[in-house]
Amino acid sequence: MKSAFLLCLTIGATTGCATSTIEPGHRGLYFAPNDGGLARTVLPPGKYQLGWCFLYCTPNRVDDFDVTYSTHTEEVRTKSSEGLDLDLKLSVIFRPIVSELYQLDTEIGANYYDEVIAPEFRSACRGVFARHSYTELQKKNEGIENEVEAEVRRRTAGRHVEIASVTLEGVNYAPEIAQKIREKLAGEQEASREQAAIAWEAEKKKEILQSSAEQKRLEFETADAQKKIELQVARADAELSRMRAQAEADRKVIAAKAEAEAVRQLAKAHAEERRAETAGVTPMEVMEHAYDALGQLGGKGTTIVLGDWAHVPSFLFPRVPSLQNAFTLPLVPYAPPNGLPEAPAKPGTTLSAVKPPDNPY
Repeated sequence: MKSAFLLCLTIGATTGCATSTIEPGHRGLYFAPNDGGLARTVLPPGKYQLGWCFLYCTPNRVDDFDVTYSTHTEEVRTKSSEGLDLDLKLSVIFRPIVSELYQLDTEIGANYYDEVIAPEFRSACRGVFARHSYTELQKKNEGIENEVEAEVRRRTAGRHVEIASVTLEGVNYAPEIAQKIREKLAGEQEASREQAAIAWEAEKKKEILQSSAEQKRLEFETADAQKKIELQVARADAELSRMRAQAEADRKVIAAKAEAEAVRQLAKAHAEERRAETAGVTPMEVMEHAYDALGQLGGKGTTIVLGDWAHVPSFLFPRVPSLQNAFTLPLVPYAPPNGLPEAPAKPGTTLSAVKPPDNPY
């Protein structure tokens, strides 16, 4: 009775269900040696039954793959383009391609980094760094990393892995090489500073020249504008003077015309007045006025005879040798009859002052 109980306890303890768990960030492939081998279906994270265990466990399993990005660091010893030794430390970031896990498991296996990536990575580093010198490692760090990355991708193409990035972690130089590089870099930095100072000085001089040229241009434009303004002002003053002169001339013309018109109207009025005055004058009055005018014209002591000379007394005019001399000889003083006083003769008076008779004798 006791032996049967122990047998049942042993059977219960050795009988159970085998399982496998796939963690997050992992994928798996189910492998059943006695039931079709490796399945092509990629299993997501979860718990999966493998079979029953009864005195003998099932050979079924799940091949687990980490599909997150992984980083491995390699120390590579190589030579530069000058043939100098380089001790490098580089890292590669990679992961398997999820859709190609079946091919990766069947062709390479779970240890695909050591089988494929690591040897190709080291070989690519040696090939790339052999094309570059010591000094280029500092100046072209990122460019060299890109070259190594592209070379590793080319070498691992078709191997069902993804190369994300390659980084250069460190470079160990020989002491004497490091000193030379530091000296060279210091000289280059000093030369760069000098070139920067020269460029800055040249730029400063250029800015000063440009500022001076701009100031002169502004001064010239200002002077030119001032001249134009002065010319416009002079033209305006000349036009204003012309307009004033024209207005003054027009005013004088208008005044002259007005004055002439006033004179004309005044003369017209005087003429009308004279005409009105003479309208009632008789011929006898006109003759009297004419006599008065002639008497004033001849002056005192002058005798003016009008009419027929045949009726003039002969004693008024003495005989002369010839009629042609009658108007050129001096006037003989008149001797009045009956002892009347003689009228003084007017100086410079000749017979030409008296109208000669048509026939004195």
